[in-house]
Parts: sequence; structure tokens; C-alpha cells
Amino acid sequence: MEAIGIKKSRLNSAVAACLAASLVFGMSGCTNIKDDSTRTKTEGTLVGTGIGAGLGALIGGLVGGDGKGALIGAGIGAGIGALSGFLVGKHVADKKEEYASREDWLDDCIAHARDVTKETREYNAQLKKDINSLDKETRTLNASYKKKKASSEQLAAKQKEIKELQSANSEVIKKLEEEVKKQKEVVADARKNGNKREAAILDEEIKKMNADIADLKKANKSLASCSSRVAV
Repeated sequence: MEAIGIKKSRLNSAVAACLAASLVFGMSGCTNIKDDSTRTKTEGTLVGTGIGAGLGALIGGLVGGDGKGALIGAGIGAGIGALSGFLVGKHVADKKEEYASREDWLDDCIAHARDVTKETREYNAQLKKDINSLDKETRTLNASYKKKKASSEQLAAKQKEIKELQSANSEVIKKLEEEVKKQKEVVADARKNGNKREAAILDEEIKKMNADIADLKKANKSLASCSSRVAV
């Protein structure tokens, strides 16, 4: 037990150190950005990504119990952090009064939506790879357990890892649903004021987000299947 405690302590310290360094260097780079809106969005994304990756690596390392677990956790955590970063502080959709023109505000809302879509697609691709790996791992582990070549503790550890991923994915879904709600408000405003082109562009981005949300919900069902496979 003491050895495990030391290992966790060292991992905590390592993650904290890496997180602190990433935030310091990342935020210092933001000082070169002159535009307030761009700087705010960039800072939020860097903070979110850094925190997400740090916490994800910690979760993966402690739950997965090996380097592979840490890498999976970091990948998922980075995705959550990047998406959360776009919602740090006041959302761009609520900053209309801070812009010199409606066109500038709508352009930023569109850029914001596209950034979120891009981050989500990358996160989704990583999640699918992780689920494929977990599907194979759980099938192998289940077969080994039936042959008494794997312990119930190993199954429980794997199930805990999967449930952490489910929880993390649910958080991403929540963030995306919040983003869709905000962008729908912008679309309604754009249509009301005759900005049909911008409204149409945002409608397309919202469709992409809703499709991604549907895929992520399917991913949670796949994770639930993996989890049940290693239930003792």
C-alpha cells in the first residue's frame, strides 16, 4: 500500500508540474495577440486544454495503472479541456455589445462554432480508437477470466477505467449541447436582423454539432457494452 501511495504521489506531482508549465508558456504566448476577442478565446482554450489533459492523464494513470492508461486518459482529457475552454467565462454569443459591428460579432460566432466542430471531430476520432482498443481488451480479459487466467480485481480495474471514460464523454456531450443552445440564439438574432447568410452558415455548424452529439451518445452505449463485459 505504501508503494502505491508513493507512486500516486509522484504522478500527482508530475502532472501538476506539467500542467503548470503548459499554462505558463501557453498564456505567455497569448500576450502577443492584440485583438481582445481572439486573445480571450485563445486563453480559454489553452487553459481548458491544459487542465483537461492534466486531469485526463492523472485519471488514466491511476485508473489504467500503466502508461497506456495515462495516454488514453490524456487524450480524452485534452478533448474535454479544449471544448470546455471555448465556454470559459463569457461566451462569444453574449458579447454582441462589445463589438463595433454586427458583422464582426457574427463572424466571431461563426469562427467559434467552426473551432468547436473541429475540436469535437478530433475528440470523436480519438474516442473511437480508444473504444476499439477497449472492445478488444475486454473480450480478451473476459475470456482469460473464464479460463481462470485473470482475476476479478483485473476485471474491476478495467471496468472502473471504462466508467471514467463514460463520465468524461458525458461531460463533452453536455458542453456540446450548451454550445448548440448558444449558437441557436445567435441564429435567431441573425435571422431577425436580416443576416440570412450568417444564419445559414451557423445552421450548418449546428447540424454538424448535433450529428457529433448523436455519435458521442452511441459511443457511451459502446462503452456500456464494454463495461458489462468485465462485470464480475
